[in-house]
Amino acid sequence: MSHRQKNGAVFSGTLTPRYTDQDTWRHVNNSRAYQLHIEARIQALVKRFGPDAWYSDAERLRPLRTITQFREMSFFGSDIEFTVEVLGCDRTSVHLRTELHQNDSLVGIQDCLLVAFLNHEQVDLPEEVYRSFHADAEVAPHPLPEARYDQYAGDFSRFPVSRELTPRYADLDADSQRSEAAIARYMEQARFGTLRSIDMGGYGLLIAALDISFGHYRPSSKPVELVTGVSHIGNTSFHLTGGARSIHGVHAMANSVMVVVDLETNRPAPLTDEIREQLESLRL
Repeated sequence: MSHRQKNGAVFSGTLTPRYTDQDTWRHVNNSRAYQLHIEARIQALVKRFGPDAWYSDAERLRPLRTITQFREMSFFGSDIEFTVEVLGCDRTSVHLRTELHQNDSLVGIQDCLLVAFLNHEQVDLPEEVYRSFHADAEVAPHPLPEARYDQYAGDFSRFPVSRELTPRYADLDADSQRSEAAIARYMEQARFGTLRSIDMGGYGLLIAALDISFGHYRPSSKPVELVTGVSHIGNTSFHLTGGARSIHGVHAMANSVMVVVDLETNRPAPLTDEIREQLESLRL
């Protein structure tokens, strides 16, 4: 890693958003912003373990859980500076934190619990990986907040919105399994399937946070079932809980914090009675 702090090694670098990363609001799309965290993490692994660390025919490092905060919008035309910090490590996992900065503003944070999979089953970290990370962070990974949304993983029939998605060849990663980026996109598509039915009455919506628990990365050409529902309604925000399931079981469960936005001020706005009524009809 590039330099050290008392709580572990930090790797830093620069990423450049692409024109194709933009969405209809002309800022970097949230799933593409998520991919910037992936890119930063992979670059850190390559720096630490060598130029071939981005693929593996043995144990593969993949997230068991990620919590991503979308702090501010990011845009095409300016580089993004990133840091990847090691916060904790034990025999089974390592906790990495990625921060993204653009134009001197913190635009994103991601906490990632990285584990090892062998033949699609979770195993201990490879010895080299464990020793390297543990040398920088001798403390165990700090427990992440409880993933209460996982309670819905056992019964997809409870979700008010369900649809099928046909996987694409592009959903595979360099190890020929379902990619982390694809699963994050599935969560985005599940959200869209719910949100497009809601009349926002002239208000906008932004995602403030995305919490994903990953079940497996097994590939398949069979359709993936996407489900969503509203799990919490607040004053200016609400939570969408969703999941993706393949023939091999639940790929992932996720909780998204959505914020209602006044389009004139770009500030959070109270939910109107009309929006609240529509959300109640989609309650889990």
